[in-house]
Amino acid sequence: MARKPTVYKRCDCPDQNRPKKAGCNHSWSYNLTNSEGRRTRASIPDSVGITQAQAQAVLDGMTPGAATEPAEVNLTFRQWAADWLSRRRAKGTSVAQYEIAIRLHLNPRWGNHRISAIRKAQVEAWVQEMEANERLANSTAEGHWKVFQMVIKDALQNGKINANPIYEVEGPYVGESTSYVFSPDECWAIYDAFPERYRPIPMIGFACGARQGEAFGVCDDVIDPRRGLLTVRRQVLKTNETGYKPLLVDRLKTSPRINSKDAPMPPYLTEALAEHVERYPPQVMKTVLWEHKKKIDTCKRGSTRALFVTPHNNLLCRNYFNERLWKPTLRKLGIKDEEGNLPTFHDLRHTFISTCLQNGIPEHTVAAWVGDSVEELRRTYSHLLKDHADTHGALAASLTARPTPSRVEIAA
Repeated sequence: MARKPTVYKRCDCPDQNRPKKAGCNHSWSYNLTNSEGRRTRASIPDSVGITQAQAQAVLDGMTPGAATEPAEVNLTFRQWAADWLSRRRAKGTSVAQYEIAIRLHLNPRWGNHRISAIRKAQVEAWVQEMEANERLANSTAEGHWKVFQMVIKDALQNGKINANPIYEVEGPYVGESTSYVFSPDECWAIYDAFPERYRPIPMIGFACGARQGEAFGVCDDVIDPRRGLLTVRRQVLKTNETGYKPLLVDRLKTSPRINSKDAPMPPYLTEALAEHVERYPPQVMKTVLWEHKKKIDTCKRGSTRALFVTPHNNLLCRNYFNERLWKPTLRKLGIKDEEGNLPTFHDLRHTFISTCLQNGIPEHTVAAWVGDSVEELRRTYSHLLKDHADTHGALAASLTARPTPSRVEIAA
């Protein structure tokens, strides 16, 4: 009589039988014996996040002939990566980045490999190759690695492979990213030298920490001079989803986690926007009420009055703004980083966040203003949070210092 198969895991996760958030994310497996007496390992479908008893119950409930098939022998990485990509439900921009990484880097390296034949040693050698490639930026290598991880994990969870070749493999080293921090004089020099029609845009960046697309999408209905608030809830996108045409959408980069954010608007920005509206009246533009997990063609349309448009009443294009307005202004002022490169518009956002954190504004407050999570803020700006030891360290030390004896205690 054949022995009843039992479920098991080959990973070393400490909470195999107590799956929890951020815990073990490996599937349960069992040994499958075919009609010829050969034993192969198979995974139980959808067994990530369940206990051993639950996985055993699923296995016991399988009817004869309905057991999971062994891993496909001739399935190539290219084939499974295409299947994996077709099932993604992320934003179009993310899916486009996945497709580029697979087409330009992963398929040339792994496309013809049988996915079941990829071994851990090969993956480790590939990681070292990426780290040694001087033409490949660390952040780019990290992006390729993340896509590769997702494809392999998906193949494992769907029973396409029996072993995980990326288990305990560390991805390519990514050094600490550095951003340029503008001085107040440089911020105001950019404002003064910027073309008059678009002058408030960089000010929105360094005064409110808005992203470039969010600054382009400011309309007259999000400005509250009385309360001194700028509500950011739109952005101008130019992606594959929009047909590569600038489109005003009611959705932020962090949607659906954050649908809008209120940033304090300093008096000088309020005055600058009032002068801009008087000189360049807002223009009516169509906007897309983009809902989460919906294609842009199926979303409702609306209208609003945009503050920043071209002389032909078109929305601003990122390429036009950077090449015709931003870079010429920085070259004219001679603003460069230590390596001689021109800072980006995103560095204005970095300047705002850095200035707030260095001056003791709480992390959660800054995170709410710029639309990031506190965890992301700590990860990106940890070097600035370390400086708080100098500014607040003495106060923290005094709270736990040994109490000074009173005169009465000394006399006694």
